[in-house]
Amino acid sequence: MKRSCLRFVTGTIVALGVLGGGWLLSVAGLAGRPHMHNQWVEQAYAKKQAAAARTQGPRILLVAGSSAMFGVDSKSLGERLGRPVINLAVNAGVLAPFIIDHAVRVLRPGDWVVLPLEYPLYHDEATINRQFIDFQASHPLPVGEIGFVRWLKTMWLLPLDRVVEGYRGLPAGFRVTGLYGPQNLDERGDQRNSERVLRTDAMREAVTRSPPERYGAQARTSNASWSRWRRFARQVEADGGCALFVPPAMLARPTYRSDPQERDYYRRLPELARTHGLHYSGDPFNFMYEEDAFFDTNFHLTSEMRSVHTHRLADVLLPMIERHCRAPGAVARR
Repeated sequence: MKRSCLRFVTGTIVALGVLGGGWLLSVAGLAGRPHMHNQWVEQAYAKKQAAAARTQGPRILLVAGSSAMFGVDSKSLGERLGRPVINLAVNAGVLAPFIIDHAVRVLRPGDWVVLPLEYPLYHDEATINRQFIDFQASHPLPVGEIGFVRWLKTMWLLPLDRVVEGYRGLPAGFRVTGLYGPQNLDERGDQRNSERVLRTDAMREAVTRSPPERYGAQARTSNASWSRWRRFARQVEADGGCALFVPPAMLARPTYRSDPQERDYYRRLPELARTHGLHYSGDPFNFMYEEDAFFDTNFHLTSEMRSVHTHRLADVLLPMIERHCRAPGAVARR
């Protein structure tokens, strides 16, 4: 009886080991294989990184998710700050590890990096979503870089059909279409075709119906990403540059002021960031706008509102540059 139980347990362990090993090998084989879910992000990054490579001399790099892709006029911001701006912002859904990884790829000594990060990116440690899973499958970062818990979640939640689709490759004739992707980015990486006249009723309704965010309730010490962003900032500074953190554009909701937990989150975030070693400036409430300012989500400004938001950003960034960057004489004008 004991021998039978032992054989059963041993057999079960061996079978699980074989299945687990086979799964890991199958997932490892996805590295470098394109998938249609990733293509707009991959191609957007490729276009932006090419723009960064073409830009000679001192630069400003915008690093964030799509809020900055829609919300910043890079030409205007560069004129205010005295350096050309490349908008590397693409999609907050790929989370901090991939956003940092893509920024590091184009980073040069002396670059100023402006980070109008969406609020979840400060508390996304060990977090995953479908966008991250898809990206990690095709472009795996080391376990030590994304964290063991996040890696384990990714391996567990990666759908079998995603593995199969990865091996099949892109459908014949596939190309990125729609609002998001390189086809709607200008030469600096800013979003195009986001004017109010192009906003459909469905887009307007998506903004109106978007629920208030609960970032204050969701922010915990256990999921804080402060150390990750601090390491990136120190890397920038070690190369003679500076990393400047500012608020993102975001849809205003009454609960952000009336709910004590949410109100305190936004009020305290700049100082909290500074206590964690980040150069953060700007009042988050000053970068929250009404519904008509947004194109299709609660983070995507219309083209018309971009100039207003960019002007506010420049007003915050100018004194930050003088205080924290190593070449303050490069500032053009106020």
